[in-house]
Amino acid sequence: MSKYRYLTVLLALSLAFCLSSCFKDEPLNAECDIEQAYLRAGDHLGSWFLFDSDTLRNVQSDQTTIEFTMSGQADLTRLAPYFRISPGATISPASGSVHDFSQGAVEYTVTSEDGQWTRTYLVSIKKMIEFGSAHDFDFEHSHLDKGFYVWTEPWQDQDGQVTQEPLWATGNPGYKISNSSTAPENYPTAPTDAGHEGKGVRLMTCRTSGLADMVQKPIAAGNLFIGQFDPSDALRDAMSATKFGRPFSFDTPPKVFTGWYKYKAGPQFTDRFMNVLEQRDYGTIYAVLYDNHNAKGEAICLYGDNVQTSDRVVALARLDNIDDTPEWTPFTLNFIYRKAVDAQKLRTGGYSLAIVCSSSTSGAEFMGAVGSTLWVDQFRVVCE
Repeated sequence: MSKYRYLTVLLALSLAFCLSSCFKDEPLNAECDIEQAYLRAGDHLGSWFLFDSDTLRNVQSDQTTIEFTMSGQADLTRLAPYFRISPGATISPASGSVHDFSQGAVEYTVTSEDGQWTRTYLVSIKKMIEFGSAHDFDFEHSHLDKGFYVWTEPWQDQDGQVTQEPLWATGNPGYKISNSSTAPENYPTAPTDAGHEGKGVRLMTCRTSGLADMVQKPIAAGNLFIGQFDPSDALRDAMSATKFGRPFSFDTPPKVFTGWYKYKAGPQFTDRFMNVLEQRDYGTIYAVLYDNHNAKGEAICLYGDNVQTSDRVVALARLDNIDDTPEWTPFTLNFIYRKAVDAQKLRTGGYSLAIVCSSSTSGAEFMGAVGSTLWVDQFRVVCE
């Protein structure tokens, strides 16, 4: 028996040594991401948000800016954001430390568990954007970021201060995944110096690459919209990649959407397998006002597959089937309301506004004509 007991002990020691070796050899985590940011909705904070769910932000994989929006009565001078970060990583300044966000964004640095990688985030907490009686979108402010163009919108607050707000998004980050060597001016969405007045935006349906062909996404329509684009979903679930809309504080509901455009359809309309179809391509421009919380009070956004059809849509202004239009042409669209507006939610950011443009009406389904081009400029939304 002693012999068997000896063998058993020896086997147990060997197993323990092997397990110990495995644990020692396991590499430390190299990730350094903020996965979630949140404010604890208690005390006075509860009155500064429409719903408690507004205190949480899920952070996209490519996102390095995090923004919270609070009511116009909020005190931004002593706020303490908390963060969920990659396992083993550290963050500086510390999660839960108090900062004055009235002076602008606060920079946070996340360091990976292995100490080899860092990532810097800008966290801002702002008061709700007041829309006013009308706003003009002139598309004069664009710059290069990560190899493609992005747009900001100058916005003047009640104190007369002007900030550049990152309202606009495009599918350019998704196009970069399959066409990374493309020059910025040849991306689906790019600025043009030949706008109706000053600069405008050129949206063009482009061929992608073999990588995108493998997942039946052979074209990329040029698009421009108020909202966010998440490239991590671009090849897997493109509809979820487009997150439409931005909450605003309105005194009165939006009434009229105007602007300028011109359009040229591409020669051959194809499906997602590049089969040529006997139909014509068209452009599209529309604006949507929607309730940005569900029946449970949870914050929501609308996506490519429901931005016009969701039961949360309150009003829609749409320019359908834009055909060949060689000269700059004005449009005027009335918002058609599907349901009544809640005055309190209107004032406190309970509704989001999305403006959406695409060079191919069916571009979200990866159907359209390569070369179709939509030019847009000088949008304006007027409230009642």
